[in-house]
Amino acid sequence: MGVIRLVVILLAAFLLTPAATDFLATSAKGLHGQQAAAQSSRYTLPHADTFAVAERVDAFDTLLVPSRQLQWEFQDARSADFRSDGALFITDAGSGNLYTFRVDSATVTPDALVPGLEIPDGLAIVMDTYTAVVSRGSGDVILLDEDLTYMRSVSVPSWAPGASDFHPSDVTANEFGELFILDGGQRRVYHFNANGAFLQHLELGDLDTPGRLVYHSESLFISDPGSGKLIVLTDTGRKLAAIGTFPELSRVRIIDNVIWVLSGGVAHLFSMSGEHIGNLKPEGVAGPLYDVAGDSNRVFLLTGSSLYFWSLTP
Repeated sequence: MGVIRLVVILLAAFLLTPAATDFLATSAKGLHGQQAAAQSSRYTLPHADTFAVAERVDAFDTLLVPSRQLQWEFQDARSADFRSDGALFITDAGSGNLYTFRVDSATVTPDALVPGLEIPDGLAIVMDTYTAVVSRGSGDVILLDEDLTYMRSVSVPSWAPGASDFHPSDVTANEFGELFILDGGQRRVYHFNANGAFLQHLELGDLDTPGRLVYHSESLFISDPGSGKLIVLTDTGRKLAAIGTFPELSRVRIIDNVIWVLSGGVAHLFSMSGEHIGNLKPEGVAGPLYDVAGDSNRVFLLTGSSLYFWSLTP
């Protein structure tokens, strides 16, 4: 519940400011409209309730929050993910490195790096143990063990549809260690078992430019920047919904059962039951948000050059 606690704390701090009265008054006027939109546009997720599709980008609905910037410059950061032992992973396509940082209650400290990757991009922590990294340059997904030692590479077999033009862009995993690899150019998702054997592919023909995906509760959440929509499929490819439109849509993540939709410099937050929690905009951040990761104490927001974070502790 760390992310929900973070939102509550940030909103509580805001309510102490002079703008709180105006915020509450304006929000009350907009609440009826939000509920009406939710009633007319919902879908059902497996093992989840309903999810409101209404997007809120009004100024009164966006909370500007202070954040701290890690004193570390990336050349072209792409993705971030967090492991429960306090390790934060970030891919940097510009340097060809996978960076890890050690996170404790007070600090974020550079820890290790894996150099020489060929345009590392999408990233996923699999079963909270090993790391899957998309290598755009080599056209496969590299698996590293808990100590960042190379395990194996995963790619599409020659007989699979689109194998000759396979160019992975992102990767996610389910609780069994099965991988779902997105090829945005071909508008396909390739599904592999925990041993790296190819199982099936899912066609995304009605998407414009699928860019990122994340697995949650037997569903795939796929961001489609071309249409500005968040597309939700079952893990067998049945379409559940198209949500949006979000300007400058870049990424969706689910942290502590909170859905984070990154759009430009704003994070739109929803609960899994469909409630719109609010929008957060980190203060002083230059450039669009590319990814978000979190634990029970902090939330990390990644841009192409920097990492910003909020702490739940003073």
